[in-house]
Amino acid sequence: MSTTEQTKVKPRRAAIAASPLRGRTVRLMTTDEQLADMEAHGREVRKTKASALAFLQRAGIVNDKGELAEPYRA
Repeated sequence: MSTTEQTKVKPRRAAIAASPLRGRTVRLMTTDEQLADMEAHGREVRKTKASALAFLQRAGIVNDKGELAEPYRA
């Protein structure tokens, strides 16, 4: 396709509230809803030291001993 050609993109219908993804239903969110969701998740993770440590371990930033994982060490 050349750069001078224009493609028509069909707008998403507002009636589509969720779409299936590998056996799950995923809710489509606006940017503001996504931001609020991320902020809420951050608050939830930071509630206790244990939940923060568990999050960092799942992310691979900290090892099982609570020390920085190898790629993050100086």
